[in-house]
Amino acid sequence: MVPVYFLSFRAENENESVLRRLFALTQRLLSGRIKKNDFVAVKLHFGERGNHGFIRPVFVRSVVEAIREAGGKPFLTDTNTLYTGFRHNAVDHLETALFHGFSYPAVPAPIIIADGLRGNEEEEVAIAGKHFSTVKIARAIQEADFLLTLTHVKGHMEAGLGGALKNVGMGCAARAGKQMQHAETFFPEPREEKCIGCRRCIVHCPTQALFFNERKKAQLKRELCIGCAECLLYCPTEAIEPSWSSSSELLQERMVEYALGVLKGKGEKVAFLNFITDVSPDCDCAPWHDAALIPDVGILGSHDIVAIDRASADLILKAPGLSGSKLQKAFAPGSDKFLDVHPGALWEKQIDYAETLGLGKKAYRLEEV
Repeated sequence: MVPVYFLSFRAENENESVLRRLFALTQRLLSGRIKKNDFVAVKLHFGERGNHGFIRPVFVRSVVEAIREAGGKPFLTDTNTLYTGFRHNAVDHLETALFHGFSYPAVPAPIIIADGLRGNEEEEVAIAGKHFSTVKIARAIQEADFLLTLTHVKGHMEAGLGGALKNVGMGCAARAGKQMQHAETFFPEPREEKCIGCRRCIVHCPTQALFFNERKKAQLKRELCIGCAECLLYCPTEAIEPSWSSSSELLQERMVEYALGVLKGKGEKVAFLNFITDVSPDCDCAPWHDAALIPDVGILGSHDIVAIDRASADLILKAPGLSGSKLQKAFAPGSDKFLDVHPGALWEKQIDYAETLGLGKKAYRLEEV
């Protein structure tokens, strides 16, 4: 059975400090796998403006210090969002990270937005998936020597569970890859009332599928469109919007196939830390943070992405539900908190499919640290 290390939040003296034990846990995960001067991508979510549920910078500092002591060169990273918000481009994204406390004095590592200024710095990786033969991975993550993923585990309106698989599969994809996961096909439908005739979508369309109509507004030649979503990157007025047409099951399978692409070739140069704190019903991409569904549980660490998500989900289900949260009936230990708040999202699909693709094993044993 795969070991998953468990760090509880109980501490009665400085030697039992959560931060000290998190430093030691990170060292354990890195031991024998990191070389001097390895570029270590610390993949996390900086949180959308208005959200406060993201991983605290003080935790990230302990992880970064362990990487530096092991000889690695850490950088904090995430990718730009498909939706328009405060992390839609690298400039706004960096400002949001700093606004949320991920500044250099607090966390001694630089920040690199992995897919560049507009979300189109990507590398294509070949995979053998049911839905994809190639996936578009953010370049800085693809080029990093080591990937250490820090995940705030929570619910998700489409995937049901937002764990390490989502953080890697969706979170490491360039923007076009995110669009491919959310919809089988993407055909931009420019909204005339928002189009200002700037021509940016037309100039950047690789197949000349977009053109000006007689009203000087962008319009699509559907037969030429390849669904690359480049136009989405450049429209300054949201006249072109993302497509969100995938079912929950399809989204989860595509997300897992992207995780397969991200981890391909990394071998033993990966590790995962899942933070079961402030477990909200929705993703940190929301510009708000709802009340936690359960009490804080602790931090998990593993080299197996499937095992750590399975263990995280099990601990959340075993925990008592909190009154005053979004939960309707799943208050008893053992009840399914995720299905209660998102009944249409059968979240176990992602874990089962990941095991089928060989990303890891669901069978695990917890080892307390």
